[in-house]
Amino acid sequence: MPSRSLRNSVLVLLILSVAGLSEGNSRSPEAQEYEQQQEVKLISNPKEPVPPPGQRKKLVFKEELTIGQVEGDDHYMFGEAIAFNTDEKGNFYVTDWRRRRILKYDPAGQYLLTIGREGQGPGEFQNLSPARFDRDEHIYITDISSQRISFFDDSGNYLRQIAIPDVFEDLFITGKGYFVSTRTIPLEDESGRSFKLVYGMFDDKFKVLTEFLAQEKGFKLPSGRDAQSIVKFFAGILSSIAYQPRPYYRLGKEDSVYFGYPEKYSMDVYSAEGRKLKSIQRDYEPSRVTEKDKDKFVDQVATAYLRRYSSEQEKKEVIKYIEYPKYKPAYHSFALMENGWLFVVAEIVPDGDNLFDLFDEDGRYIGRFKADFPADTWFFFNNGKAYAVAEKDGYKFVKRYAFEIEDY
Repeated sequence: MPSRSLRNSVLVLLILSVAGLSEGNSRSPEAQEYEQQQEVKLISNPKEPVPPPGQRKKLVFKEELTIGQVEGDDHYMFGEAIAFNTDEKGNFYVTDWRRRRILKYDPAGQYLLTIGREGQGPGEFQNLSPARFDRDEHIYITDISSQRISFFDDSGNYLRQIAIPDVFEDLFITGKGYFVSTRTIPLEDESGRSFKLVYGMFDDKFKVLTEFLAQEKGFKLPSGRDAQSIVKFFAGILSSIAYQPRPYYRLGKEDSVYFGYPEKYSMDVYSAEGRKLKSIQRDYEPSRVTEKDKDKFVDQVATAYLRRYSSEQEKKEVIKYIEYPKYKPAYHSFALMENGWLFVVAEIVPDGDNLFDLFDEDGRYIGRFKADFPADTWFFFNNGKAYAVAEKDGYKFVKRYAFEIEDY
């Protein structure tokens, strides 16, 4: 019989799955020029950058600060899952999901204070998002379990909260007071648990202004209570995660929104009011899912979530039934640089340097390069620096990098 802890992990893995290709031909340089298409600018890019020498660019990173340690002070020992942000002064705000708290550090990496704790009262968390900043430079943190957004000043003092009428994840607040988020809507389905995911911009009443993408997801419940049915059920959920494209969005200059769904290599840009302005696209060669990729997924995703809920034998059985796609998504994720450039993680390479693409402020493709920069889970640019979460031997660290833009 499967263990009770394995059965009880259904909800965790369902949430994990939410958190969640075509081959083109090279185009001529002329194809990079803007095309007007129903008032939306289409920027088509070839497989390889075509700018003349001196205009092809790459980033060179140099690590300059690490926060975190394996043993010692509890304020520097992070849990299994962390993210972080920085304010305009360069202070760090690290979200430690396991302990339900935000840790603040100065620009030199010295601990300053803790924001929040586990609980249901004002300023307390049951589930928490990365720390972000509103137009008044107040910190806001979304708690989908308590269904509220909590606000704090930079000293960690609780200010106020906004109630959320539904599940809104990965939430940003724009300068106009709109919300860019992912709404989860439960659906009636006799075969199991189904829901609709709406990615978009919402007004101050959480009514949709612009829908970027809508998806329906569903999982059939195990056909029986025997061990094999439970094992195949979890393997099916992990299969729906493994190297599948996931929508991704970030705020840009003047509250523009960049949204991408890497079934194909494209990113759409929306105005602060939610009007689609342009679509940045690139031809590309699909990258196959290798045995190393599969091993990495097992080590970093499957094992990490199953080890708390199942016996070793059950875990091995689940892993054996995971199915992988032939190709990876068109790209992994992206970030916006302060100069307006688009920094795209083209591919995460196991045991090697990751592969990145650069696009200029107009969306023209200007470079592809490899770099030892950890963009697997969490990274961004701010204050003229690059930031990322890195992992070594199962431990998480917060890192800051200096970088230079170079010709190649």
